[in-house]
Amino acid sequence: MRQPIQHIILRITGILLGVLAFTAVQAQKPVQYVEIPQCQTMDFSVDEWPGDRYTWDLYRDSMVNFATVKGDVEPAGYFEDGMYEGSTVTVHWLDTGVYFLRVMVWDETVCTNNLLVFKIKVLPNEPTLVFEGDSVCQDEVAYVKVRFTGMAPWEAHYSYTFEDQTVVLNLSGETDEEFVMPIPGLPVGTHEYWVMEVTDQCTVRSYPQPNPEKARVVIFPRPVSSQIKLKE
Repeated sequence: MRQPIQHIILRITGILLGVLAFTAVQAQKPVQYVEIPQCQTMDFSVDEWPGDRYTWDLYRDSMVNFATVKGDVEPAGYFEDGMYEGSTVTVHWLDTGVYFLRVMVWDETVCTNNLLVFKIKVLPNEPTLVFEGDSVCQDEVAYVKVRFTGMAPWEAHYSYTFEDQTVVLNLSGETDEEFVMPIPGLPVGTHEYWVMEVTDQCTVRSYPQPNPEKARVVIFPRPVSSQIKLKE
């Protein structure tokens, strides 16, 4: 599923800046800083001018001279359709960390080139799964509320206690962020539900044990009618 795209559009008149290198050359324009959650996409654009050619490079190494060194990140996985040329590109931010995105503008008429650098911090965006428990009387159906965060669809592995055993179950292809799951037939007692792993369109999150993400379903015995009778 494609996430909402953020646009960064630089309105630049004439030639694009002077030469900008992050470490070796003093910048004539500050490095553009952006934060974005992991697995989101973002458009980067500059005004297109006749006769100019645009190429984009992606870096993890901040110590290189961006004016002379090509990007150290393989473009195929990050640039949509592998396209890293043109005045606009779409970048898929796959992994967390800090990146630098350079756009190089080649003026083929006067044989000059200029560049601009963006600094992008990709923040963790792990999915979560939370259960909310219930309490009912024996022979009634309990309902557990399920809440996901992340990018649908979700897959999940979870467990619950049933008498003296642990049952492992799966949720697959869920697209609703929140829904109610009926749990019929539980015996009297307290039953714990806990998450082991949840996967969304972006990443896998495993929950270590003992797991704090627990919910309890409590089944109470049905009240027994009193045998005491009032004396007439």
